[in-house]
Amino acid sequence: MGAARLKAIARDLVPPVLWRLLRPTPPPAKPTASTPAVHGVQAGPLKGARLLVDAARPAFRDMVAGTFDAFIWPALPQPPWSGLVLDIGAHVGYHALAFAAMDPAARVVAFEPNPANTGRLRENLALNPALAARIEVQERALGDANGELRFCASDNVDDETSSGGHLQDVTPPLDQEVYARSGFRTTAVQVRRLDDLAREQAWGRVALMKIDVEGAEHMVLKGAEGILRRDHPCLCIEVHSVACMQAVDAILLPLGYTIRLLDGHVPARAHIVGYKAAGSL
Repeated sequence: MGAARLKAIARDLVPPVLWRLLRPTPPPAKPTASTPAVHGVQAGPLKGARLLVDAARPAFRDMVAGTFDAFIWPALPQPPWSGLVLDIGAHVGYHALAFAAMDPAARVVAFEPNPANTGRLRENLALNPALAARIEVQERALGDANGELRFCASDNVDDETSSGGHLQDVTPPLDQEVYARSGFRTTAVQVRRLDDLAREQAWGRVALMKIDVEGAEHMVLKGAEGILRRDHPCLCIEVHSVACMQAVDAILLPLGYTIRLLDGHVPARAHIVGYKAAGSL
């Protein structure tokens, strides 16, 4: 009887759990080194722009391909948008640059409290000076009160973990143990209400708001109720929990918003778009 036949019989007789224990354990894979480089974006609203990213990583690979968050762009109103565009949770600048590219007249304000992300964001702006001329970066978090809060963040942009920064008082999408293992650390950040910034900086109409703040989306909206009531900007929000979705609904529905699901991701995390319902005040 051949060795292959004996192995097949053994697999049938040995319980699966024991069989897994008997198999030799392969050596752990060596971590892949991050190698950021400048890449030309191949398609999508940012086609022809340049980004400094590690294109071996899934999200950055999609950015270079022009397919990252591709479901967002068809859901937005057709430009020109006739007002300010706010990119809240701007990460390395992909969306802010795309907004500027889609509407040649748009002024974009990008909010990002993680210094590692803002450093890379500014590098990406420098690679695209024509678009960068219409993008303002504000290194702060947004919320429902002015002050200072604790912020949990990673300094590592190139392994994609820096995209998970979150205010410590919110419920983020992953277990806290995951953030601890990934080297996240806690610092203090300045937090402002959008309504107060709009008044202090004499903003005109706000036309569009993209929000991706890892569980604090309802806090951002609460601090912007004046803008929402006055301008009814189109909203594109990544919602990070079922509880957060309930809080978002409680703020937006009384203000006359209709909410539509764009992408489900996983059961407790989704992208939505919100816009003024027809006939609402």
